[in-house]
Amino acid sequence: MEESMKFLLKTPLFSGLNEETAERLLSELTLRCRSYDRDAVILRAGETVTGFGIVLSGAARLEREDAYGNREILGSVRPGEVFAEVFACLGDVPVQVTVLADVPCEVLFLRIDGLFRPEFTEVLHRFLRILAQKNYLLTEKLRHVSKRSTREKLLSYLDAERRRAGTKLFTIPFDRQQLADYLAIDRSAMCRELGRMKAEGLIDYDRRTFRLMTNSD
Repeated sequence: MEESMKFLLKTPLFSGLNEETAERLLSELTLRCRSYDRDAVILRAGETVTGFGIVLSGAARLEREDAYGNREILGSVRPGEVFAEVFACLGDVPVQVTVLADVPCEVLFLRIDGLFRPEFTEVLHRFLRILAQKNYLLTEKLRHVSKRSTREKLLSYLDAERRRAGTKLFTIPFDRQQLADYLAIDRSAMCRELGRMKAEGLIDYDRRTFRLMTNSD
C-alpha cells in the first residue's frame, strides 16, 4: 500500500494532501482494491454503486451497448483518473455504462459519502473540479461526433488530443476499433480515411502514436 500511497499523492484528487490526511481518508473510505485482467468487467451496466473507482495502474474503458448489440466507447480511464463518480453521487441510479479493463489494471474503490465530512473538504473541492473537467470532455466528444464527415471527426479528435498532450507527437488511448466506436463511425471507412490523410501529408501515425501536421510543420 505504500507504493499506492506515493502514487495517489500525485493524482488530481489527492495531490497536495499531507500523507497523514491521505492515510486517514483511505483507511476510512476504502471499499476495496482489486486487480483485473485485460477485458475483465470492473463495473457492469445496471449495477448500483456507493463508491467511485480510481485506476492505480493500467487503464480501463467505458462502453455502452444498445439493444441491438451496437457498441459505443464513451472514453478511457488512465492511471490517477476516476470513474463511476456521478452514479456514486446519485446512489440509487444504476450505472449506465460498463467499465472494462483495457489492459491488466488495479483499481481502488472509495465510498462517496465520506468526502462530505469537514476534514475532507479539500478533497471534495478537488472532486468537484474533476466532475467539471469530465463534463467538459463529454462536451468535447459531442463536438467530435457532431462533425459531418469521417475526416472532420478524426481531425477534431486528433487535434484535441494534440492540444491535450501539448506536443506534436502524441499517443491516443484507443486501438482502431475502439476509436471507430468512440467516434461512432465505421472502422473500415475510418481506416481508409486515415490512409488518405497520411498520403496527403495531413497526419502521420504508427499504431496509437500520431503526429498531426500543422502549418508550422
